[in-house]
Amino acid sequence: MSHKYHISLVASAVRPQSWMRFYESLKGNQLKIEVVFVGPKKPDFALPSNFNYIYATVKPAQCYEIGFRAAQGELVGWTADDCFYNGVNQANLDMLYKFFFDQNERKLVVAQRSIEDGRDIWYRHHFFGDWGHTPIMAPLGFMLNDYLRELGGYDRRFISGQSENDVVMRVLENGGKVVRHMDSYVHIDHRNSHEANASSGVRQYYVADREFLENCWVVGGYGAYGTGGTNLRGTKIEISKTRLIPFEPFSDTDITGVSQEPKGRW
Repeated sequence: MSHKYHISLVASAVRPQSWMRFYESLKGNQLKIEVVFVGPKKPDFALPSNFNYIYATVKPAQCYEIGFRAAQGELVGWTADDCFYNGVNQANLDMLYKFFFDQNERKLVVAQRSIEDGRDIWYRHHFFGDWGHTPIMAPLGFMLNDYLRELGGYDRRFISGQSENDVVMRVLENGGKVVRHMDSYVHIDHRNSHEANASSGVRQYYVADREFLENCWVVGGYGAYGTGGTNLRGTKIEISKTRLIPFEPFSDTDITGVSQEPKGRW
């Protein structure tokens, strides 16, 4: 498959007021970068030619899947519209792209180093948060577009979040790996964004999405080690190397207009 761009950045997006900050933060890179935002709030301003907005009135996980299917980049990255990429290094994505291919690994997820509300918390990104002996996750991650399509994209049963963690686990199940690129930073303005727009849905459906994720991968199911793994200290964790619940892809039928079950309140 030929690709028009080096990287596509995909998000379920509901904050048009932040979109040009996101876009402008990419200008320190020399690569051809595409932005694909999907959601129900149309911008009232013109977008650049490499900024693809897709109108959709469906749940966030489904918006991501729509964006992945439309993405024309060699690498695809899941992101959010409250992110920005300049600050510590201006050419974050140029460095990440080189780092990715230097690994010489097709079945690969590269996680960016995330600064969330001014806090550098890369070390917390494991299947069970702070517990570094559980698999590394990629809240902001990149992989080959073609390989994501081979895996089947996101599972339709996620509502809002955690679907990216499931992708990472499926890559590991498939014999792949996840690595961090510690020199590639992304800043996330969660606090201001969520206070300004509580309808983003990530917080509303966290428990339901987390429950499904753990039921897919944790022997004993959701809550076996306490909420968020609070009972892990001194405990032998049983995270399955194979998915315990069969994967279900999104259907193509009316994918931009009707949320596929479970859909929350969208």
